[in-house]
Amino acid sequence: MNNILIAGGTGLIGKRLTTYLESTGNTVFILTRKPTAANHIFWNPSTNEIDTTKLESTTHLINLCGASLAGKRWSHAYKKELLDSRIQPAQFLLANIQHFPKLSHYITASGINCYPLNQAKVYTESDGFGTDFVSQLVKQWEETANLFSKHCLVSKIRISPVLDAQGGALVEIMKPIQAGFGAALGDGKQAMPWIHYEDLVGIFDFVLQHQLAGAFNAVAGTSTNKEFTAICAESISKKIWLPNLPAFMVKLLFGEMAILLLEGVKTSNETLIKAGFKFKYTELKAAISSCTKG
Repeated sequence: MNNILIAGGTGLIGKRLTTYLESTGNTVFILTRKPTAANHIFWNPSTNEIDTTKLESTTHLINLCGASLAGKRWSHAYKKELLDSRIQPAQFLLANIQHFPKLSHYITASGINCYPLNQAKVYTESDGFGTDFVSQLVKQWEETANLFSKHCLVSKIRISPVLDAQGGALVEIMKPIQAGFGAALGDGKQAMPWIHYEDLVGIFDFVLQHQLAGAFNAVAGTSTNKEFTAICAESISKKIWLPNLPAFMVKLLFGEMAILLLEGVKTSNETLIKAGFKFKYTELKAAISSCTKG
């Protein structure tokens, strides 16, 4: 029996993961600023507050904290929030490590956009970080996670854009398509890694159950922006009739955040496959269809 504590567990992925882990016989508690359920535990990393009365039985700590990269334009203030929302909760948990005497595994969310922006290369987990803002953000995120290695196993799940009808990347991409204004961005050739939420949840569980340490590319496949947009439209019987939105327009609309839309990385998932993980969704059409038809 695993006693799992999830920080950031009230978000979409946290809810999906909680449901799955509980269905497989685990006990799951959620750290939250606003406890409303029996399995909720109060904490507030910003004010250094945490209810320590239920922590001692924790065997696995999963940290999903982090403001959305696509939440706002990247002002100086929001860049600070993006970093702080990832680093501060991890540092706070580490500062309270004495309250986790049974902790055997720390698993953190991370980002697939950690590699250099080079469309010609397929990256593995052994490759280094890029120099752009997101890459360096992920680097600091993972370096903080690595500090837990003095106390337990550490795993870093480098998450791709998640396909889920309830929220996240797919919902945002679908909005203009549903309204009849969908279009590929820039030249449309930029790599677009993706993963279905069921596989992402499965990866967290797989790493936990098999006690795997290290970084893992949570990616099921890689499309291009043009292909991805077309398949999204096809899944809801829409057509893409507008020309590509020029890169300069994307930059005007989104500012520095446009790098997420105009640049992509190709990554390998061989580390997970060789470890024995089996993806449920490896074809983009089937993955998107399962979300839009569900």
